[in-house]
Amino acid sequence: MTDFDDETAGSDAAGSIASAALAVLREQGPLSLEEWATHLEEYGAATELADVLEYPSEPMLGYLPNGKYVALDTVLEGLVFTHRLSELEIASDILDASPDLEPILAFGDGEDGAIRVALAEEAAVERGAAPFRSRRVVVLPAGTLGECADGDLIGLAVEDGRLAFRLVEIEDEPDLAPALGELFEEDGVEALDSVCWQLLLEDPSLFTVPVAPLGEIFEAAGYEHERELLARRGFDFDAYDLQIRTALVASTYDLTHDEAVAAVAFVDLADRGYTDAVIADFDIVDWARRHVSAAPDFFVSLADPGAAVAVFDLGFRNQDPVTDAILEALASELAERGPRSVRAAAHWLAGKAVDRLGRVLEAEAHYEKALLAESGWGPALFELAQFASDRGDATRALSLLGRIDGGSEENLYAVLQDFVPADHPELGRNDKCWCGSGRKYKVCHLGKADESVKADGRWLYKKACLFAFASEFVDVVTGLDDLENANLSENELIAATIFDGSALDVALFEGGIFADFLARRSELLPEAEVVTAAQWLGVRRSVYEVIETSDTGVVLLDRVSEETVTVGHPVEGKPGDLISARLLTAPTCALAVGVVVMSSESQAARVLEVLASEELDAEELVRESRGGADHSTDDR
Repeated sequence: MTDFDDETAGSDAAGSIASAALAVLREQGPLSLEEWATHLEEYGAATELADVLEYPSEPMLGYLPNGKYVALDTVLEGLVFTHRLSELEIASDILDASPDLEPILAFGDGEDGAIRVALAEEAAVERGAAPFRSRRVVVLPAGTLGECADGDLIGLAVEDGRLAFRLVEIEDEPDLAPALGELFEEDGVEALDSVCWQLLLEDPSLFTVPVAPLGEIFEAAGYEHERELLARRGFDFDAYDLQIRTALVASTYDLTHDEAVAAVAFVDLADRGYTDAVIADFDIVDWARRHVSAAPDFFVSLADPGAAVAVFDLGFRNQDPVTDAILEALASELAERGPRSVRAAAHWLAGKAVDRLGRVLEAEAHYEKALLAESGWGPALFELAQFASDRGDATRALSLLGRIDGGSEENLYAVLQDFVPADHPELGRNDKCWCGSGRKYKVCHLGKADESVKADGRWLYKKACLFAFASEFVDVVTGLDDLENANLSENELIAATIFDGSALDVALFEGGIFADFLARRSELLPEAEVVTAAQWLGVRRSVYEVIETSDTGVVLLDRVSEETVTVGHPVEGKPGDLISARLLTAPTCALAVGVVVMSSESQAARVLEVLASEELDAEELVRESRGGADHSTDDR
């Protein structure tokens, strides 16, 4: 069985288990994880199934406050939930989902032009509406609310597994206070939709006729909602949110509680600064000085590299000039006025900020200062190793990586192996160099890579690839690659993508990352590479036919220009194959990158059609390069 067959079989098996699992819930009613797995023993041991079932993606699956799972269609079919309209909702035919409609959002698949559930921001842009309060909204067919007025009561019912719109009048006034009191501890908080599902299981007559909107019922019972959560009136949602976020950060980044608290506090402070900066122009440096000076020891726990990385990843992953300016100001003040133990982390954070602001030499100085504060501080060592590689100094880059625990496992370490200077032990330092330049070995090639290796373009391209996997760009790269590898984690996507396939190449060029690379690294790159990189900016992908392969190179025929070109390095594919690739010209040869073998002439035609578009769609290009909808068809 091939790998594809293995994947297909695994997917089919998972689908069978999911179908059987939901059927069991529909038949047996709410079940705990252990009870649920026991009913499915024919698919494997209960302990193994419990691991599979714990985080399902089935939309009809509900999780109850008592820890049990339930099939939502068996609980909600035929019920109706009401909602009072606002002028914004009437004008846009979009309903705020929280809290009134939360329990039935699983039914808004929106097929065949029916009522659908969407993210509020996307729906608002689609309909040209003002922002909504809820994270998710219910999008009605245009014109549905045309005859309604502000304050009118409408209903959404679940009919045959779909949402149906109704004009309604209240027929009942249920008092849910006693039932809610039994579900909630004194300071407890629960998911609003889960609470409703539990109430329905205890009293199936609820919501069989139109009643007041959930928000009004909860308010009358002494409860309030926020961020799709429900608690007794007076509950501190902000403190709860902070507690949950801190615990999640600690778990995700393997931090202590104090480290997670410091990381979250730093990010929150930066967020407040960003809001102030957007609302009113103010002195960011003075603002940072006042906040850091007020409590210089508060962020001492950021001294741990993991905590500093968490700060950058959580608060500054997306590139933004204002955000970066705030990070620079806060980190610089922390480096100057904070405790000595946090200086390495502060200089690293400041370096990350000024690098993104286009001041790479200042970034390098910050990283060097981080090492003066703590010589083995890993993140700063890694940044300086990348800078050394960008300069073409593989020896220094490897030396810096060697000072990091696990540095030999980095992608950069593997890349550098191809560009390490060749030793010539037969030559003395003052002997003439082996390359024939006539200069002494010590001033020519001692400790340096052969210039011919640098001139073939491979190292330059890989420098750009490594730059693309910086945190501010990795979402773009993995987002494109996820079109083909939807079930891989981010780390798995990076491992599968780096230096290979169309996704990374399209992200670099059509996604604009290569232009950023050249703009931000030109001060480090050798002059010849800057010239080469500038020439690469306007090069588009094309479709090529492999004509001939040999030890001296690969001959390709461009299907657009009908010209042949010889590539100086091995290319995936055999004579007669069609490939999608980008051909980059270096001083000593041509280089084919982002190579994908086409499965058919029709696929090649679709790729060429996408490439011919004036406004090239990066996602469509990757999708078609990877095979589109019928990549298994071979009509060549």
